[in-house]
Amino acid sequence: MGAIKREPTPSGPITDLFVRLDDLHSKAGRPSMREIAIRAGRGNISSSSVHNIFRSSRVPRWEFLEHVVNALDGARERREFLTLWEKAWREENAVSEPASPQGQGGNQAPVRSSQPIAGVPRGRGELRTEARRQPIQRIWSSEIPPRNPNFTGRAAELERMQDNLRNQPPPRVQVISGVGGIGKTELAAEYIHRNIDKYEIIWWIRAEHHDRVRDALVGLGQRLKLLSATTDSERDRTITAVLETLQSGAPRSWLLVYDNVDSPLELQEYLPATRPEGHIIVTSRQPNWPSYIAADSTEVSPFTVEEAVNFLRRRVPGLAVGERLAMKEDARRASEARRLAAELGHLPIAVEHAAAYLVETGKGVDEYLTRFAENAHQRLGEQPADSDLPALVSRTWAMSITLLTSDTEHLSNLCSFFSPEPISAELFLQNTEGIDEPPGLGEFLASPHRFRTAASQLHRLSLAKVDGARDLIQMHREVRAVTQGRLQLNHGDMFRAYRAAVDSLLARSNPGNPGRSNSDKAYNLSLQHLESDNRFLHTHDPALRELIIDQVRRLHLRGGHVEAMQFGQDALRVWRGRLGNDDLQVLTLSVEVAIAMYMGDRAADAHELILRIRPLLQCYTDGDGFKAFLLCENIYGADLRARSQFQEALELDKRILEKFEEAFGEHHERTLNVRSNIAIDYRQLGDFKKALVEDQRTFDDRYRILGPNDLFTLKSHNAVARDLRGLGLYQESLDIARKVVDAFAAPGARENPHWLHACEGFATALRKAGHHWDALWESEHVVQRCRDYLGADHMYTLRAATNLINDRRAVTDLAGAEELARETRDHCLDSSAPDDLLYAVLVNLASVLRMVGQPEEARSFDDQARRGLIRIHGDEHPFALAANINYASDLAACGETGHAIQVGHETLEKCMRSLRELHPDTLMAAANLAIDEAAGDRRAGEVRLGGVLRGYEQTLGMEHPEARAAASGSRLTAEIEPFDG
Repeated sequence: MGAIKREPTPSGPITDLFVRLDDLHSKAGRPSMREIAIRAGRGNISSSSVHNIFRSSRVPRWEFLEHVVNALDGARERREFLTLWEKAWREENAVSEPASPQGQGGNQAPVRSSQPIAGVPRGRGELRTEARRQPIQRIWSSEIPPRNPNFTGRAAELERMQDNLRNQPPPRVQVISGVGGIGKTELAAEYIHRNIDKYEIIWWIRAEHHDRVRDALVGLGQRLKLLSATTDSERDRTITAVLETLQSGAPRSWLLVYDNVDSPLELQEYLPATRPEGHIIVTSRQPNWPSYIAADSTEVSPFTVEEAVNFLRRRVPGLAVGERLAMKEDARRASEARRLAAELGHLPIAVEHAAAYLVETGKGVDEYLTRFAENAHQRLGEQPADSDLPALVSRTWAMSITLLTSDTEHLSNLCSFFSPEPISAELFLQNTEGIDEPPGLGEFLASPHRFRTAASQLHRLSLAKVDGARDLIQMHREVRAVTQGRLQLNHGDMFRAYRAAVDSLLARSNPGNPGRSNSDKAYNLSLQHLESDNRFLHTHDPALRELIIDQVRRLHLRGGHVEAMQFGQDALRVWRGRLGNDDLQVLTLSVEVAIAMYMGDRAADAHELILRIRPLLQCYTDGDGFKAFLLCENIYGADLRARSQFQEALELDKRILEKFEEAFGEHHERTLNVRSNIAIDYRQLGDFKKALVEDQRTFDDRYRILGPNDLFTLKSHNAVARDLRGLGLYQESLDIARKVVDAFAAPGARENPHWLHACEGFATALRKAGHHWDALWESEHVVQRCRDYLGADHMYTLRAATNLINDRRAVTDLAGAEELARETRDHCLDSSAPDDLLYAVLVNLASVLRMVGQPEEARSFDDQARRGLIRIHGDEHPFALAANINYASDLAACGETGHAIQVGHETLEKCMRSLRELHPDTLMAAANLAIDEAAGDRRAGEVRLGGVLRGYEQTLGMEHPEARAAASGSRLTAEIEPFDG
């Protein structure tokens, strides 16, 4: 393999680093980029990243450079390279010292969270913070519980946690286990407040349900200002980016707390690998932590006698310690506290309930214990046989509820039917007209003053926590369970009434417009409860089921495809059994789940589900059922496109457009989506003129309705630019593509897949307009960002890589182009990539092989591609024509000039019919044919070439690289820009 031409570098440390690296590469025999990536180990670094390290002038990240050095048998020179890298990094970022090395022996080099990916040049779509070191900005989660002023004891546990997290070797994961109500969460919170100044990041994660974990990590990504952390991007990649950032050492000290973990197996994938200053705390009821997660474990026991006595004496005035107390009185109070604690088994939650009762009533311990014993006798046998609740919690709860006002009793019972997650006060204070059962509930909910008073009493009695800053109420799981259990056991009618009331409160919070991002706050009030407690899936309330459908739709619209699929499928399993397969709400939810599957790269599952529900929806001709049918048809059209049935998809979309206009309105977003799909159908069929008409109209409507910078408006404008390229109007396309990218890069914007797609289109427009080096810079950036945040085999990544092959070839980086082309071909073969994308890769690979003198292999790939493209699209489709233009070049290079002229004539005639006389691809076909004809008839070749050059004068201009190449007698290479689907 020959040396790769590197971008110019300034003299000094940066050049010194790259000269030494090139020397090591030469001594290793100049292995290919692909071979280096293979030697580095699967998943460590891609061949594209290796190529960037050897081509770019940017200093790569150390962990990437280290992999390359080791792959080149340079492990012995590691320290030398680290020294060179540190000097180069300081030079590039204008700092006197790099971040302090982390890891054993101080050998782990620093990594900046804002540093570009290895060797990738700055792109227009890239947002960066200053690389210079900034003062530490602490990131603390708003979910961290406030410090408990009555926290008592636990000195041994805190000391053990401190030692495990600070002094033991990694991984530094601390598990706090114990039964419910033992104080696990309080212990974790106290550790935080005692060590809050020792961490740059402290993030509290409610971990009982995996979706809460995902939400919390996405939220952390947004606080870290990661480019992928946006609500409409791929949440999986955002979460991966967060974990990788924590592992990188960019934030030097961090603490994640996963509170109330129910499933260690589900949690495992959301745990970052810890570093010396990266710590994890897990609280869980599971006494035996599984061995597949390495961790130190601390089991929390009930209070010791001393701890329980100290808590009661700090909390209860009648038991308090006082400097002026007589020794005898002090001993009596200590004895009373000891006796009460013993009766309560030293269980923290029971002790806290008793303390709150004594403070509220002013009664003494004797009276409390007398009533406690009487209450236990009266309620003997009331505890459900299958309950795992400590009996003491049930008994202290029974004492406390005797103090509740009727309003507080209403609120307590309502809280018990929400999930254990925090409950927003907004859910209680919304319009509750018509929620009248049980008697008196309606009047209570209608008065904000009565609600606030009741919440305060619940808080005072330690039956619930009230977060005034965020206006939340949270009932402890044990209290929630015993409240609900006693209602079900003793007051069945009230149990059902409160449960129905909570269902209604959640249902009424539905804004009814899941497509609008300004409704996210309202939807978030209910989502955590709906996902965390499966009992809501069994609701009898159709309005609550409607909210569940809207939540699934909102999730997949915001990029939460995994969450939408899981939540929707959980609901479908319940609803099908309760309501039947042909129930309208079951069918409507099925449509939304199918969309989530399709958007989440599970097209086969979406296809199966659509075929299952489509016949059941075809009977609806109006109302909500008809709307659900139309949405089903819309996703069925996408399914047809995924299966390369483009004409059938066009006929379907044109047929349902009028029906969408009648059902939703001409300018409704769903109607505009159908029109956009029609443009995609035309584009897939190669009819760019009709596609442009539809895209331009959709863009105009969205611009007027949604505004110039709305995501859907920008997507439509980007589609207009793509249509213009298909028509050969390269400069016009570039002018629009530039505007789209600039709009995406507006201040405060975050990188997302649609932005990357726009950047990809901009790079292609640059290349088509003749700006090859600018195109390469943009394209390299896009491919690397796609790899980082979507994965190497994601459709966006493969499509961007297919275009990058052409960018590298255009600047004669043939080694890099061939490496990338073969790698992309392999990814297409190993994934579910559509056939036409694979054929596009083969055409672009063949173009490189022809240039490096391998025409036979190029001919084989072009022949395979052209046959496949003709099978899918027909022989006059632009893709098939491009493949045939290049196939003729292969034949000529192989010495089969006669055959090349025959194919050239046939292809030119089809270009004239399908494209237009002055389309760049038509001119290209004619220019190449002129070269072949000149071999046998020089005059005929010159005449044809003269016509070609006049065509270039009227279109691209004679300064365009294609025109200059044609004028010099060089063969031109056709390209395939993959469709966006």
